[in-house]
Amino acid sequence: MRMTHYFLFLMAAFFCFGSVACYADDETAYVVEERGRGTWRVWFEKRQLTSAEQWKYARETQNRGWLKKADRRMLYLVRRWPNSQEAPWAQRARADMFFSRGKLKEAFKEYQYLIDNYSSRMHDYDSVLESQFEVAVDVMNHKRMRWFFGGYRAPEYSVNYFEDVIRNGPQSARAPEAQYLIGQAYQYSKELELAISAYGVLGYRYPDSSFAEGSAWQRIVSLDQLREDYPNSLEILNRTLTATTVFLTTYPNSKHKGTIVQLRNRLYEVKAQKVFDEAAFYAKVPKKPKSAIIYFEQMIEEYPKSKLVPEAHVRIAEIKALMAPVASPPKGPQDAKE
Repeated sequence: MRMTHYFLFLMAAFFCFGSVACYADDETAYVVEERGRGTWRVWFEKRQLTSAEQWKYARETQNRGWLKKADRRMLYLVRRWPNSQEAPWAQRARADMFFSRGKLKEAFKEYQYLIDNYSSRMHDYDSVLESQFEVAVDVMNHKRMRWFFGGYRAPEYSVNYFEDVIRNGPQSARAPEAQYLIGQAYQYSKELELAISAYGVLGYRYPDSSFAEGSAWQRIVSLDQLREDYPNSLEILNRTLTATTVFLTTYPNSKHKGTIVQLRNRLYEVKAQKVFDEAAFYAKVPKKPKSAIIYFEQMIEEYPKSKLVPEAHVRIAEIKALMAPVASPPKGPQDAKE
């Protein structure tokens, strides 16, 4: 009996203690601590007692040119005192040191951490965006495997970097150029639909930027390249014509005007040829001469300036001649006697 009471007492004590512990966890779940955990990389280094002392210590190391050590000491500051006044300075110094050492992808990552965690407490925000933009451009132009036939570029890898630059500063001076380079990266990678979309976004978001006209032109170039890949697509052909119409309306004095007019004339003939070919098809089908005439006449009406108009008139005349009833020969005297 005593054992039973003792067991029940232990169980009650266990549940009470557990509930108190759970309650304590719930109460402290959203408490922001001034001090972090630090980092294992500075276990064997001298540790300062305050964030201000650690900042001074790390800066002295940086000024001596010991950048790797300085980075470790800056990182300790950021981890140990994440909400201190010096934490944004230390994180910015870390990113700048990676940048100066040519560790560009690491620098981009550290700049992004700075923006994500200290955007309201950091200084010179535009210079951070500028550094991120330079990293993205380097990724876009970087040659990989240079030892293998001179290497190759993979500009599509830069898209995520440029998109981060735009998200970090959608109204910054670099945002329109970053959006333009996204289009370029996709275009160079033969991702033409994505390039067309990226150029369209630039025209919508930044219509007054210095990159808007070039983006609209490259959108037409990409559409024309896509049409060459799918020559029978009437939808792509119409999209191209629409883009050229918008361009000439928006930029009537553009240096690309003459080229676009020539493109429109070529596409005009392409569309006329499609209707002409359909009419020619019906002309070869037995018992369909009237359908052929309808399509030839439609082509003449819709594309009166086409080079195919004279030939369409000739074809119509030939079909009508074939459709005319054959007159029977007149009866002679011998035929009458019979």
